[in-house]
Amino acid sequence: MPIEYRSVCIFVADIDRARAFYEELMGQSPLHVLPGYVAYPHFCLWREDTARRIVFDEEAGPPAGPMGRDNLELYFEDAALEDAFERVMTRAEIIHPPKSAPWGQRAFRLRDPDGHIVEVAEPMEAVVERLRDKGLSPAEITAATMMPAEFVASVLGG
Repeated sequence: MPIEYRSVCIFVADIDRARAFYEELMGQSPLHVLPGYVAYPHFCLWREDTARRIVFDEEAGPPAGPMGRDNLELYFEDAALEDAFERVMTRAEIIHPPKSAPWGQRAFRLRDPDGHIVEVAEPMEAVVERLRDKGLSPAEITAATMMPAEFVASVLGG
């Protein structure tokens, strides 16, 4: 079963400026707006300082710049995250093995042959279900994942 491509994430220095460009100029409507992160139907924006801290475990440094190799990420999902990692771990440069993000989603990152960042993460629906199985209430899941209550309720069937 293939790892499913979902979107590209663009690392941006100023999330408000980037949102204004994509929403006002390009007419895009956000699906989710989280601190430092905005998801649109076919791409997302990620504030660079937040992205660098999560992807590379480093404090924000100077921006990578418009031609930097670390300012773009291709995003894929696979519910069988550990299996996906086993399939790629010896065939690509691994940035980090599976780890949990502050919103509870587990992911690993690697580089494609040209050095671009590729993220493979578990679907957020799987995160919600995992947290439910650990006994968290819908309100606790909403807080832990930073996802809208409506999304959590839809995943939980209510």
